[in-house]
Amino acid sequence: MNVRAISKRTVAYVVLKVSATLGGGFVVGVEVWQAAAVAAFVGIMEVAEEVSRAYVSDGDISEDDVNTIFNGFLDEDPELGKK
Repeated sequence: MNVRAISKRTVAYVVLKVSATLGGGFVVGVEVWQAAAVAAFVGIMEVAEEVSRAYVSDGDISEDDVNTIFNGFLDEDPELGKK
């Protein structure tokens, strides 16, 4: 398991998650920093949940597991991967 690679990809996922959430928070009257903080927390917890699930299934987190996890996020929400 490469913790550095997972960390970098988690940061990238959080950036995508926060940028997608900021507009929605602004519309409903939530302060920008609060919307960003909640989105970041949710993004980190989503990654932690999936990494934990992969570890529990076989006691190892392979590069294939990591790729499957992060590709799954894009499959679940295609808006995250759009330019």
